[in-house]
Amino acid sequence: MLLPSLVFSLIAACALWITLRKNPAGSSRASGLVLTLLLILPLLGFVPKYSVTISDSISQDPPSLLIPYLWLAGFALFSLKGLRDLLAIQKWRRQSLPAPDLTLFHETLEQLKVRQKVSLQLHPRLNSPVVAGILRPTIYLPRNSSQWSPDTLRMALLHELGHIQRRDLWMASLAHLACLLHWFNPAVWWLRRTFLAQCEFACDAHLVQHGADPKTYAHALCDVAQSAAAPPLSLAMAGHVPLRERIICLSERQKRGSVLLSSLLLLTASSAIAASLVRFVPQLNIAPPLPEEVVEENQLRFQANPFPED
Repeated sequence: MLLPSLVFSLIAACALWITLRKNPAGSSRASGLVLTLLLILPLLGFVPKYSVTISDSISQDPPSLLIPYLWLAGFALFSLKGLRDLLAIQKWRRQSLPAPDLTLFHETLEQLKVRQKVSLQLHPRLNSPVVAGILRPTIYLPRNSSQWSPDTLRMALLHELGHIQRRDLWMASLAHLACLLHWFNPAVWWLRRTFLAQCEFACDAHLVQHGADPKTYAHALCDVAQSAAAPPLSLAMAGHVPLRERIICLSERQKRGSVLLSSLLLLTASSAIAASLVRFVPQLNIAPPLPEEVVEENQLRFQANPFPED
């Protein structure tokens, strides 16, 4: 799994980096697809492989035998960290209080046509809106959100509901799981960070497409743009992307994905599958066959009587 992960993630990271230089918003679907394929890579280990013979001097070394144990140790460590993040979200839920006024919240639900059950809570330690929870999504607002203007509160609710409508929480969890399996690969962590940033850009564009005024939305971002101490498995309105870049993207027309990105991602998937279907087999050092004269002499010696008669 080590070689396919490195090949796949490095090519994908290069492809996304090239496209993001022209369009920082990019497409969250592309990076989400890459992270999803990284989750499938371990399953390719059960597929029959094509054997390639290599020199035995570079295989079966003692350090290579330690790789599975090192991966298992890292996997266990990051699994414990993920469990701690889940417990942090449960703690957030216990510390929050139900929002007293749900009139505007129901209006935003109808505006985006969100049919999923969503809760609205107030959290005493928040500075910025946060959404968390896959099966039971909950929007957490700061306690002072009652002092916001109606437009700012509406835009904040629309933004968090946009994440729920786009299934960003599900994809963020898959990205976290990909980092859990490929914890040793820094390119996978970069892909996850890039994906979370693209989710914010995509959510902003999603709201503008559904009728939100870009200027009003930009002012709302400035009003609530404070760092939020949110759990890693949640999405904060003021997190992951600098505010200046988001406002610039709101004033510009989003560019569509390029053919170059699609081609590079296709190359990425092909290279990952090809690398996972190859198994390296050490070459055995077999002695060359003996000459016929030596073989005949040995046969005569074995057939000779060791105790000849006088």
